Amino acid sequence: MEQPTSALGKGAYGEILQITGMLGALAAAGTDVHESGNYMHAVVPKDFKLENISKAVEEMQETPRRFRGTVTLKDVASLLAYCSDQAAHDTGYLYADPDKRSITAVFNDHRGTEPGWRDHRAEFKAEYTPEFEKWLRNDKQPMTQGEFAEFIEDNFADIAEPGAQVLLDIATSLQAKTDINFSSAKRLQNGQVQLQYTEAISATAGANGALEIPKEFALGLRIFKNGGGYKLRARLKYRLNAGSVKFWYELDRPERAVEDAFNGYVEQVREGSEYQVLVGVA
Repeated sequence: MEQPTSALGKGAYGEILQITGMLGALAAAGTDVHESGNYMHAVVPKDFKLENISKAVEEMQETPRRFRGTVTLKDVASLLAYCSDQAAHDTGYLYADPDKRSITAVFNDHRGTEPGWRDHRAEFKAEYTPEFEKWLRNDKQPMTQGEFAEFIEDNFADIAEPGAQVLLDIATSLQAKTDINFSSAKRLQNGQVQLQYTEAISATAGANGALEIPKEFALGLRIFKNGGGYKLRARLKYRLNAGSVKFWYELDRPERAVEDAFNGYVEQVREGSEYQVLVGVA
């Protein structure tokens, strides 16, 4: 710094240096970060804008500063392989959600007394197979003889017991008739007669009515994609309607079959990984 001019005395110049130093110290103190409990505070001038350049700086590096992101996997074997590769059983959990039929791994979870960002994950969702979705969608839906026969033909491979051909023969050859049996008559006060009757519906199938109509049948199919086969029972129903026959089937508690199949995945993860498995939402 230049020496003070003749117009400015040495004392005044010293005071200016002192004031400048005080202002610099105040400015530095004002922008310092102050910690108060779990909070950080700083005084910044009005209209100043804080820019977060952390992402830009990190992208210039060869590798990220930490693990994060979500991976979607399509089978349990892939989930187990990825969890093993991350080796985060000391800092992560696996969450099994029966309602959404999903298993989610959170590798940087809140574990013990250590907090975690919870943003490094792997997800597996058990998805229905097309064949199971079709049977589920048509459950308890009445069909004409032709519609039911076509449905059986389209899903021939899914029927285990009795053979699919048996159901197809029933659908194409079933004949039904209604017999009305009057049992009594009663004259009412207004002069009208009230008849008491019973309605009997008989049905036969096959040549000369020799084919026995089963009350139920069994499906052998995969409930989830990339999953194993499962046996699911269904009740066969039919009814005479305006001179024609209506068919439908009623699956025997399909929700229990879904729950049981998903629980098989959960047990597979419990036995095949070193992670603690929790039932809940991640």
